[in-house]
Amino acid sequence: MSTGGTLGTAPDTDALVDGLFALPLEQFVVARTAAAKELKASGDAVGAERVARLAKPTVAAWVVNQVARERPDDVAALVSLGDELRDATTDRDRTRIRTLDRLRRERVERVVGELRDAGEVAGRAVSATALDRLAETLTAAVMDPDAGALVRAGRLSQALQHVGFGIVDEGGEPADVVELRARTGGAATGTGGPGAADPEASTTHGGRGARSARDSGPADGEPPEEDAVAAAEREVEETAAEVDRLEAERDEADARGRAASDAVGQVEDELGRVEDELARLADEREDLRARLAEARDAAAAAQESLDGADARLDEAEGRAAAARKARRTARRG
Repeated sequence: MSTGGTLGTAPDTDALVDGLFALPLEQFVVARTAAAKELKASGDAVGAERVARLAKPTVAAWVVNQVARERPDDVAALVSLGDELRDATTDRDRTRIRTLDRLRRERVERVVGELRDAGEVAGRAVSATALDRLAETLTAAVMDPDAGALVRAGRLSQALQHVGFGIVDEGGEPADVVELRARTGGAATGTGGPGAADPEASTTHGGRGARSARDSGPADGEPPEEDAVAAAEREVEETAAEVDRLEAERDEADARGRAASDAVGQVEDELGRVEDELARLADEREDLRARLAEARDAAAAAQESLDGADARLDEAEGRAAAARKARRTARRG
């Protein structure tokens, strides 16, 4: 794979990286080596090292990368939805949060469901495990803006998951998505997508402009009524208590989710090892089949040679017997 530079022009490192993550998975390692050599030969030692250090994507990450390329509008819409969710969370607009979260689930399920129905992406069959990882990664893209930019760039080496304390990779280790974006060059085109509203200027439901209007309070010289103040204080106390209760419930659910995720991760790790072993055995089987075919060809050639030698030997023995008989006859005469 080469973007190469025409005569006197250095290869475009970013284009090379992007091309690597777009390739069929089995071509990644060979193409990465070739790209690093190309950059080194052009004098770009930094770019060559950057490319050489790129990790081969897992199957799940490769699926996410292809979805980001084949369905950029769907992925951009999910990332933009994350911006809306963060605004609604800042506003503590629970109705808006529930609506947006339901929309998130629907959009993620639509993408995953259509891929499940197709049964493949970019010509490669997609497993149930990879589809689960895709759903988790798309959710992470909604929940974290840097994860969203990285997913949109289509340059993941591992699938992502959003947990209570942030983003983790397939192994459950914290994923520094900011550093990953810098390493792969996955800057994307902005987490809000085209036409995203400026949260500072927004006057729509949940925007900061709307908050400014709400928070402006009574005009100068108009003291608040005591009943209104008391009612407002009760509302603050009640909503704070409800927030505390819901946060406790969320923490408990999050702990259960992490335990379940750990169990899933262990099984998936074991499945990954089995799949790797199956792939190795499949390669070994093909090699043995090739060697068996060669051995059979050699055996057939040897048998043919042996049959020829036997025929010539039989013929020579016949001539020898005739000569001996002729000798005996000559001696008696």
